[in-house]
Amino acid sequence: MFYLFPFGKVPKCESIIIYGAGIIGQSYLKQLQVTQFVSSIYLTDKKITSAKKEGIITFIPQNEVLKLPAYPIVVASLKFAEEITQHLLQQGVKANRIVNIDTSHVMEEGQCDPHTFNWNEYYNNAEGHNEVQFHTYLEPLMQKYSFDLSQAVDFACGKGRIADLLSGECQSLICVDTSKDAIRHCAERFKNKKNVECRVSEPEKIPVDSDSVSFLYSWDAMVHFDYRSVDYLLSEFSRILKVGGYAVLHHSNARDHGSFKADKNWRRNPHCRSEFNAEDMRHICSKVGFIAKEQQIVDWGVKELDCISVIKKL
Repeated sequence: MFYLFPFGKVPKCESIIIYGAGIIGQSYLKQLQVTQFVSSIYLTDKKITSAKKEGIITFIPQNEVLKLPAYPIVVASLKFAEEITQHLLQQGVKANRIVNIDTSHVMEEGQCDPHTFNWNEYYNNAEGHNEVQFHTYLEPLMQKYSFDLSQAVDFACGKGRIADLLSGECQSLICVDTSKDAIRHCAERFKNKKNVECRVSEPEKIPVDSDSVSFLYSWDAMVHFDYRSVDYLLSEFSRILKVGGYAVLHHSNARDHGSFKADKNWRRNPHCRSEFNAEDMRHICSKVGFIAKEQQIVDWGVKELDCISVIKKL
C-alpha cells in the first residue's frame, strides 16, 4: 500500500508539521524529502518524548507543536484522524491549518500497475506511428512556443520512439523510464548520439537535478496515470524544471466523458485511459506553481479521449 502525500491540499511553504510517525507518516517523509517540497519538516507523535534533529526532520513531542509558527499540520492517519484533529482543535490550533487525507490518497497495488505493466507489445505496435504523432502534435507546439531545448527530458520515454525524432533538436536529452528493459533498449538505440542519456527512474523520483531542465515532455504514457499520480509527478516536474521552463504532457481526458463513465481502474476504460481530464490538470497546475498555457482536446480512437497540455513553471 502506498499513501500519497496530499500535495494538492497543502500550500507551498517553508516548513510543515506531520502528525503521526507510523507507516503513513514515514511514507510522507520520504516523499517530502524526495520532492524537496519544503525546507524543513517537524514530525510529532504521542510516542515522541524528546526533541531531536536528523537532517531536515525535527522530531518534537506533541506539547511542543503550539510553540512552532503556524505551519500547516498534516494528519498522517486514517484510523485516528478525527481523534487527532479534535485534539489539535482543543489545543487551540485553527481548523484551516489541519490537513486530513481520505481513502483517495491510498494507492493499492492495482492502481500502480502503469509503472509495472509490461508495455513491450504496445511499444512495438506504436513504433510505426511516431512520425505522424510527432509532426501532427509536438512539432507545431515547438514552432509556436520556441521551447528552449538545451536541457530536455523525455519522461516515461518507453523505447524512445519520440526521443528518436526530437533528439536532433536538443543540446541535451535525458530519457527516463521506470522500465529497465525500456532504458536498456534506449541506451542501445541512442548509443551513437552523444547528446542523449538514458536513466532508470523510480516512481517516487526522477533522476535529474533540481532546476536543471529547460523543457520536459511526456507522450502516450501519462494517459494511464490517475489524479494522485499526476498530482505527485507535477511536484517532481516543478522540482527539476527551471523557472520559465515548459512541459508538454499528453494525458487522459476520460473523466466525465460524454460517451462513457470512466472507471477508477484504468484497464477497464477505452484505450486504458485513466480517470482524469483537462480540468484536473489545470487544478493541479494551480496548486504546484504551473500555469496551463494551452490545452488541446484530441481524439484517440474515441472522440475527445485525450488532452495535450502545455504548462509553464512560474
